[in-house]
Amino acid sequence: MQRYSKLLFLISIFPIFCFTAASQAHHSLVGEFDTSVSFELRGEITEVEWTNPHIWLYLDVEDENGEVANWQCEMGSPNQLFRLGWRKENLPPGTVIRARANPARDSSNTCSTRSITLDDGTPVFSRTGNQ
Repeated sequence: MQRYSKLLFLISIFPIFCFTAASQAHHSLVGEFDTSVSFELRGEITEVEWTNPHIWLYLDVEDENGEVANWQCEMGSPNQLFRLGWRKENLPPGTVIRARANPARDSSNTCSTRSITLDDGTPVFSRTGNQ
């Protein structure tokens, strides 16, 4: 009987560890990014990572002194963006874009992207819907 009690106990606590791991694997938008600050980046896409839990765009951004900085821009999940009409092919490497974003709280070259337009102003993506 004691053997079954231990087994039942282990089976009952197993989901707690699963949910704890899943909750720690994802971050809070407000915890990682300053959503009270919005800025625009203009840069050339060097890479697109279409992976869960978030899509990442990598940009080469030139500052006013001609120095190039590499930025990583977080977007929504692939499934979320796919449902909004966005496809990986929409922004191939080499495309120059303007990204409206929120900066990372750690002052790194990381941001959460809110909307994207082509360099000429043509809307491509926003978190609330495509174009």
